[in-house]
Amino acid sequence: MEQTIAIICSGKIKSLEEIDLSGVTIFEEVKMSEAGKLAAKLESSGVGAIIATAGNAPEVRKQVSVPVIVAELTYFDVLETLKEIESTPRGFEKKIALILHETNSFNMGRLQPFLKNHISFFVFKNEEHLYKIIQLLFEKDFEMLVGGPTSLFYAKQLGMNAHQIAFGKETIAEALNRVNEVFSLIRKDREEKQRLKTVIDMFPDGIIATNHNGEVTMCNPRALNLLNLPEQDVLGKKVYRIADDPTWKEVYEQGIKQTDVLIEYNKSKLFSTRQPIIENGHIIGSVGTLQDVAKIQKLEHKYRSTQTLGLIAKYRFENVIGNSTVIKEAIEQAKAYAEFDSTILIEGETGTGKEIFAQSIHNASLRKSGPLVAINCATLSESLLESELFGYEEGAFTGAKRGGKVGLFELAHKGTIFLDEINQIPLQLQAKVLRVIQEKVVLRLGGEKVIPVDVRIIVATNENLKEKINAGKFRDDLYYRINVLNLRLPPLRRRKEDIPLLVDHFFQLFVSTHGTVKCAVGEFIDFVSKYDWPGNVRELANYVERYAVLSQKTKAAHSLLFQEFGMENAERAKISPDVTSITLKIDDLGNMEKQIIKHVVAQCGGNKQQAALLLGVSRSSVWYKIRKGDQLLK
Repeated sequence: MEQTIAIICSGKIKSLEEIDLSGVTIFEEVKMSEAGKLAAKLESSGVGAIIATAGNAPEVRKQVSVPVIVAELTYFDVLETLKEIESTPRGFEKKIALILHETNSFNMGRLQPFLKNHISFFVFKNEEHLYKIIQLLFEKDFEMLVGGPTSLFYAKQLGMNAHQIAFGKETIAEALNRVNEVFSLIRKDREEKQRLKTVIDMFPDGIIATNHNGEVTMCNPRALNLLNLPEQDVLGKKVYRIADDPTWKEVYEQGIKQTDVLIEYNKSKLFSTRQPIIENGHIIGSVGTLQDVAKIQKLEHKYRSTQTLGLIAKYRFENVIGNSTVIKEAIEQAKAYAEFDSTILIEGETGTGKEIFAQSIHNASLRKSGPLVAINCATLSESLLESELFGYEEGAFTGAKRGGKVGLFELAHKGTIFLDEINQIPLQLQAKVLRVIQEKVVLRLGGEKVIPVDVRIIVATNENLKEKINAGKFRDDLYYRINVLNLRLPPLRRRKEDIPLLVDHFFQLFVSTHGTVKCAVGEFIDFVSKYDWPGNVRELANYVERYAVLSQKTKAAHSLLFQEFGMENAERAKISPDVTSITLKIDDLGNMEKQIIKHVVAQCGGNKQQAALLLGVSRSSVWYKIRKGDQLLK
């Protein structure tokens, strides 16, 4: 919005041609007694700045807060006024007094050579002083008085001749230029203050500033939010009372900087850092921050979460495939466990889905927004496993990373840590894991201070831990700490009714990656359902993928895989169902064995591999016995 300007002049203003007066209101011949009231009225109407002549300016400043610029009377203004007097009839040889406000510094010696009359120069401080000077001039028989409207008013009361000072357009133009410069500075100052206010307002911490008396001069919305107070109850009040912290006085009274002061405020905990504001060696105030301790804890959790290198839980209970009673019971049991933070021990053979269940429990728990950190305890040496779990400080050992390393227990803060194959943890390390479970703290390698951690612990084993305890390879106190909630996952041989669903699922995964599969899924399911699958679901998944790959290139996929997976006995009858009886010629045992082998090979279409599977021997044995029989006949 364009700023308006008012000119309150104690004299007359000459022609203002060629001066842009848009937004300018001019008041001439204003007495000192009237200037203050007029200025207050102008400010209330929205005037942005006031130009006042020297005598009026002090009175104007008393009444307004807008900028007040003095229109400084020049030598040319005074000279033109005095020459104007001399140009009138009988304007010579007069005893003339020039009266100006003390802020006008004039050397009449510079003007006297240009004048015919002798001019006496007087300065006044205020209106009362002005009146006394005029009375003195009257008593000394001065014939003419030159000044502003107030001077003229008192002169006329005493019957004295008076002439009013006139201001030239150059004086007014100069004053207007100075006002515009002030407007420019004010605009820049406001913009800078607005930028600073915006930064302070959006700052995530509360900010409070005070004056040298400790009275609040500024606070941002976050501070009001943390204090739960409206602005009017904060501004102008003593900060130590608002924050309920008398130690704040030390900052603005003694200039002491305070860092991370813990404040108990309305059942909340706040951290505050304060420092004095010093100008030219003097304390002029203080500024402090307020931080919500709960928010700091959340940020710490978020930071730790970002350091988990993407170890997040992707599986949920709906990802567990199966309709068998035993798997449904396991799922329901795991869902019940998910609602509590107690430690869980998952027992199950290799390949039964222990990690899938661990991730599903995490995603169904109140910690699902936190990290899930998983580690297989059997994959690392004792020293590496210890540094991974607990972390280390810089210089803890040769080769330690600069700056140290955060351990997995710390990274799992506010989340879940999954220790797979905990049965493989060395005894010495078991004691440290037990301490974390008991104390909820971690001590880094080479460290001297404990670090609190809030983690839910899920462990898994593929061995019988009680047998390891009896063998002295597992601590019984750790066992009872981890075996609070127990989940036993059934092997695949106990839920064979789930095999069709699993096979179909794994085939679909293969198709989604490699395209259409050329194989008889139904025949394959019949084939694999009789096997006990010691590697459980993982072994089945591998077998399905291998069968799918081989089926694309060979018709003998079955026979190539049967022997590898040790399924000869289970599938022998399915290879050649037509071989039910053989007629043999009585001969020595070697020849009769050769007759049997040749007959089975013939029934298998010459495929020695299939014949070997049917006979329960290796392919090389079939070849050797046929060759040996031929040599005996020679």
